Amino acid sequence: MALSGNKGEWSEIYTLFRLLGEGKIHAGDANMNKLDLYYPILSIIREESKRYEYKPDTEQHIVVIDENGVERVRISMDKFMQESRFLLNEILAANDSAFEIPTSESFMNTIGCTKLKAPSSDKADIHIVIHDLRTNMTPLLGFSIKSQLGSAATLLNAGKPTNILYRVCAMELTDAQIDEINAIESHKSRMSAISEMGGRVQYADIEHDTFKNNLLFLDCGMPLFIAECLLEDSLPDSVSDIKEIVARVAAKNPLQFTGRNVESFYEHKMKVLLLDTALGMTSAKEWNGKYDANGGYIVVRSDGEIVCYHFYNRNDVEDYLYNNTRFERASRKRYEYGKLFRSDDGNVYVRLNLQIRFKK
Repeated sequence: MALSGNKGEWSEIYTLFRLLGEGKIHAGDANMNKLDLYYPILSIIREESKRYEYKPDTEQHIVVIDENGVERVRISMDKFMQESRFLLNEILAANDSAFEIPTSESFMNTIGCTKLKAPSSDKADIHIVIHDLRTNMTPLLGFSIKSQLGSAATLLNAGKPTNILYRVCAMELTDAQIDEINAIESHKSRMSAISEMGGRVQYADIEHDTFKNNLLFLDCGMPLFIAECLLEDSLPDSVSDIKEIVARVAAKNPLQFTGRNVESFYEHKMKVLLLDTALGMTSAKEWNGKYDANGGYIVVRSDGEIVCYHFYNRNDVEDYLYNNTRFERASRKRYEYGKLFRSDDGNVYVRLNLQIRFKK
């Protein structure tokens, strides 16, 4: 059966071909520009039904070695570059949500790849042994791949675990008024209606205990901070850009920070959340602080260039995530986003939902 996948899935194979063709990976700045700093690639390891290692030799070839240490095939790096260019053009030209690329699949079979996405229980999409020229270390690192060739990827997926509960205060709402507000289609208009009727919305709780504990694991002020960010994103004049939302929350200073640089205080909190989410933390599994994608991020730019955000350069990874992410409102039908309801305690609450997506 022919392989079929979306642009993001084919981008993982493109990344494999391109890195093996170049034999190195360049670092990127916060705006995804290529830096002079690069890391030579000593090998790439991919595990499917079998484990294969791809190692550059001294004669500009890639040696494909199976799990028994036996050489399967030896192919020039130029061939990998040629295949990566062909694959990139096919990805960019594709119009369907899922599509086949028989020529690329044939080359994949030659080098032992039978799947677009290597099975993984963690957030690492590719495992690379790099040579860090500054430290002279040669670690095996897992990297998460994000591609701009298709639709924008999510950093934190929406789901019931990311529901955040707010109490509607300073007003008494009848059941008829609750129904009236819930009938308003636009989320911002619903939230504005509460304010226009004299009410205000106040953070109450994170509904899912695991996600609440994960946020507390990061920082005891994180639940309130994130809740305030989502409220800010619900205002009539708000934008979804995370950097701007954090600046607005910092101006209100809900955690009452008394230091000199209030905005840096909140910026740091958001960067902690983004980094831990990017490299390991999920909303439904208890977080222990251990990164799965311990190498960092690899980004396939819209022009096909590839840049790396190595965790050794933590500030670069944080700046990339901070500058390139936004809040996204989840499905109202699936997660009751923005829906008012009366609880058993008689109070009226509204649910918002945390979802974070890359801008592009």
